[in-house]
Amino acid sequence: MQESSQQQIKQELVDAIRMLEHAEYIDHNGHCSVRRDANSFYINSGASMRSCLTVEDIVAVDLEGRPVDGSNVKPPLEFPIHAEVYRARPKIGAVFHTHPQWSTYLTMTGVPQKVVYAQASLLGDLPVMNSPMSVNTREMGEKMVGVMGDNPVVMLKAHGVVAAAESVLECFAYAAYVEENARRQYMAMQIGEPYVFSDEEQAACRQKLRSPSLFKKTWDHYRSKIS
Repeated sequence: MQESSQQQIKQELVDAIRMLEHAEYIDHNGHCSVRRDANSFYINSGASMRSCLTVEDIVAVDLEGRPVDGSNVKPPLEFPIHAEVYRARPKIGAVFHTHPQWSTYLTMTGVPQKVVYAQASLLGDLPVMNSPMSVNTREMGEKMVGVMGDNPVVMLKAHGVVAAAESVLECFAYAAYVEENARRQYMAMQIGEPYVFSDEEQAACRQKLRSPSLFKKTWDHYRSKIS
């Protein structure tokens, strides 16, 4: 991979993390990655400050978490989240682990997240891994991937969300959609029982909303807020 393209990929990852931090979808411990090749990926370092991230904070590691770029900088402790998704799903090109508020409130209380927002129709069954513990071993990563299945997202009970997609833009959109859906569901529950999209309505939404141009529109909306 040419150095210029490496820098572009790293900058895109930096932008995604800074946007997620600004939107309060991640905190000081969130992390995002992009596949580098079949056996390695780029990820923000464990010690990096997410709010003022730069490309120098992005490290390349193999699927065992070992640096492959000559650096001694360590990835986040939960790098197995990323490694095991990449190992199990060859088409996945980006993995984000967020610590959002609204989605976590729902899993903390055992309330299943329903599709109450059109874009959430893209998120699959919204499965929940029934453990709040750190996904910091290969065994835990494999367990998480098993719960996730072929879905774009998996909820980690009282912990956070993991999103996976073929591109950084698509992965960012899924991370944003799952939290916006949870926010709307939570707020509606303060008034009454939220309306849940029917299977037919979800199918119709998926046909219209699974679009690179709409993922880019979501990206641009959040990108404008950190310019």
